[in-house]
Amino acid sequence: MSGKVSAQAQNQFYPLESFDGKRLSLDGYKRSLKPAKNLNCTLSPLMVISPYYAEIRDLEYSFDSNAEKFRTMMIINEMSAEQMRFEAGNEFEKAVANLGGRSSGPPLTQQDMDNMELDELTKEQKEAELIKSGLNKLIDSIYVRCTLVPDRSVENAYAAAVIRIEAMGDNEDRVSFVRIAPIGDLAAGVGKPVKFECSFPELRAGDANIDLFLFDGDGKHIATNRSRGLKKLTAEELEEFRNLEKKAQKRKAG
Repeated sequence: MSGKVSAQAQNQFYPLESFDGKRLSLDGYKRSLKPAKNLNCTLSPLMVISPYYAEIRDLEYSFDSNAEKFRTMMIINEMSAEQMRFEAGNEFEKAVANLGGRSSGPPLTQQDMDNMELDELTKEQKEAELIKSGLNKLIDSIYVRCTLVPDRSVENAYAAAVIRIEAMGDNEDRVSFVRIAPIGDLAAGVGKPVKFECSFPELRAGDANIDLFLFDGDGKHIATNRSRGLKKLTAEELEEFRNLEKKAQKRKAG
C-alpha cells in the first residue's frame, strides 16, 4: 500500500509530479512549490508494485506547540520586565537615601533576597516551571527522526507524512494531516539519518501517530518495512498481477 500525493496551491489540490531536491512540480499547475513544513497535502491510498525498497529504522517522533512556546516566552519576558522595574525602583530609593547623607543603602529585605534568588534562575528553568504549572498541553508541530537504508540508490527522495491525531475538547474527533518532507539522495545500502518538522493548526491532542510513505524524485513509490500489506512477489505472481492490471486498463478504456 502506498498513495497518490496532491499538494495545495491557490485553494486547489494538484497531483504531485516530481521533486528536484528543492521544489515540487505539480500536474496542472505552472509554478513549482517549496516543500514547506505547513504545506497542505492529501494522500489517496493506492496499491502498487515497486522494485524499490528501504528500511525505516529507529523511527521516533515527538509533538510540540510552537504557539505555546511563544506564549510562554511572552510570559517570561513580562516576568523579567517586572523584575527589572522592581530593581530599578530599589536602586532609585537607595540613591535617594545616599543623597540624604546616609553612607550606605538600606539593609536587604526578604523581598530583595527573594528577587536576587529569582535572578539566578535561567530562562530555561523559568520556562520549565511554567510548563509544569499546566502549560504546553496543545500541539501544532511534529518532529520526526529516523534512519533510511535503501537497497538501491535513489535521487531526490521525499516522504509524505500522514499524521493522525486524536483531538480532545468539545468536539472529540480523529483528524489527519499530510505533509511533504524532503529527504534528498539515498545511497544503496548506506543508512541516512533523517530529521524533519511538520506543522499544522493548533489543537489539543490525546493521542497521535504517524505513517511515512517514501518516493523518489520522479514520484516512484518506495516500499518500506512499515508499508501496510507488504509482500514480496515471485516472478509468476508479478506476471499474474501485470496481466490483471492490463485487463483492468482495457475494461476502463472500453
